[in-house]
Amino acid sequence: MRPRDGITLMEVLIAVIMITVAVGGLLGSSASVARQMGGGGSQMVAASLAQARLDSLTSLSCAQLAAGAASGNTTQRGVRESWTVTDGRNIKTIDVRVRVPRRVNELRYQMVIPCRD
Repeated sequence: MRPRDGITLMEVLIAVIMITVAVGGLLGSSASVARQMGGGGSQMVAASLAQARLDSLTSLSCAQLAAGAASGNTTQRGVRESWTVTDGRNIKTIDVRVRVPRRVNELRYQMVIPCRD
């Protein structure tokens, strides 16, 4: 008898298993990348909100900071932010805390400004 040309059933099964494992790995890594991209976007929103809050507070004089803007909180775009202004010797410390949805730890931004008035 002469040998037959072609592939066996075992070779086809092994090829299908190898392709399935490769595709599964690609799907798993793409889901991980998508999750990380979403987290980066929400952190960017949090950082921009905190920067806007710091900018608005640093535009006030030290007397105005002591009078009315010492603390507060707000929620924008699903991101909760709170801030406190601490009085020091010739300085004010602004502490902004931001809580992003689906993130365990809150993000904290801090700025120290000198008081000259």
